[in-house]
Amino acid sequence: MKQLSSISTIVTVILLALPVGCDTGAPDRGLTDGGAAAGGLGEDAGGETDGAARWPVEVSGCDAPDPEIAKADAQQLFDYPHVPTFDLYLPPADWEHLKATATEEQYTQAQLCFEGRLVGTVGLRFKGYYGSLYNCFDDQGNMTCPRLSMKIRFDEYEGEQRLYGLKRLNFHAYYYDDSRMKERLAYDLFRSMGIVAPRAAWAVLRVNGESQGLYGMVEQVDGRFTADRWPDTPDGNLYKEVWPTIERADGIVEGLKTNEDVADVSAFVAFSDAFRSADEADLRSVLRQYVDLDYLARYMAVDDALPNYDGISYFWTDGVYTNSHNFYFYEQAPDNFVLIPWDLESTFWIDSDHAAPHWTVIPDDCSTTYPYWEGLALAPACDRVFQALIADLEPWRAACRALLDGPFTEQAMVDAIDRHAAFIEEEVRADHTPTTYSSFDSAVDGLRSVVPELRARLEALMQP
Repeated sequence: MKQLSSISTIVTVILLALPVGCDTGAPDRGLTDGGAAAGGLGEDAGGETDGAARWPVEVSGCDAPDPEIAKADAQQLFDYPHVPTFDLYLPPADWEHLKATATEEQYTQAQLCFEGRLVGTVGLRFKGYYGSLYNCFDDQGNMTCPRLSMKIRFDEYEGEQRLYGLKRLNFHAYYYDDSRMKERLAYDLFRSMGIVAPRAAWAVLRVNGESQGLYGMVEQVDGRFTADRWPDTPDGNLYKEVWPTIERADGIVEGLKTNEDVADVSAFVAFSDAFRSADEADLRSVLRQYVDLDYLARYMAVDDALPNYDGISYFWTDGVYTNSHNFYFYEQAPDNFVLIPWDLESTFWIDSDHAAPHWTVIPDDCSTTYPYWEGLALAPACDRVFQALIADLEPWRAACRALLDGPFTEQAMVDAIDRHAAFIEEEVRADHTPTTYSSFDSAVDGLRSVVPELRARLEALMQP
């Protein structure tokens, strides 16, 4: 394919990909979610500067669009033979504005090339909420992290646009993971035990020709995801961070991520009401009516093996509102809810600062709070879901044993670590982003060395 070499050709390709009616003004503000605002690339953009001032000169450019990558199967993207490169082009003023307003998590327009092939106009924004976005800024608004996670929405401005059949992709900065592979290892481990989980790999992001470094590339849990995993029942409700013990129907609606226009959450309300009103002796049998308990036992076995310090067994509290984090529920049927893990960077380490008892241990006083990073947590065993699991721990112990004797053997984990390290090593070495705790090499060594400790920890937790 022919490589573009002149700035005039680059600008021509970019402008051809813009919606009809867009001008070439030099913006001083980015776009907001859902369309073009004054100062963006939309119809209201002002100014009369020329293309050379609008777009950077030192860029590689895009070759012609390839329709095959729009409709190809997503698995091909996550099995790409090398670390792919995503090039994003947007006016420098828009890029600076996007960084200055990162915590607003609003999309702005950008032109995207994948591996040198033009994709089109996409939505670009930063992401991460509290853990990896808000915490990356001090009280004066100065960014304290070397880079931020990003999200690309392929259909934000061109409704039918896809990349490998996907509408969105997440690019995680892995500020807390110098190995860059914990999330990939964790999702693979969940899948190895039959748990539905997103796919993850890696990608290099460049903005206006400047490398932003190596990112984790993670599949979005959305309607495309549910259609792929449940082809026979693809259109059910998907909920993010909505737990069965929640008491507010409006909170359930807020967590709905598909079918928002209809917003029929009656099945989850029925699940929640039945479970919260059940007698203590009936908790397990009522939970069984809505959730596959063997699936949940396998989920918890992997969650414990990792261990997942920001998952469903850690109940943050501010004294008024309490909830666990980083999970989805999919309503495969009104009486069948499937748990999906999310955001697994805080795994594969043993943290003694997390003082809450394990979810299998019911404390004497459920009002007691425990230090949890910079906040407080409640004991998970005080939650009715975990009390239902505690009523019979044998399925969980059996799942733990299957995990320890199968995909979580020391050899299997070390082989996976070494394979991933070799795959990303070249891009890691070229990444100018400073590491947080150590070097890539020492982080990989740390991953290898922690596996025996994690296995011993899980063995100990399993004991009656």
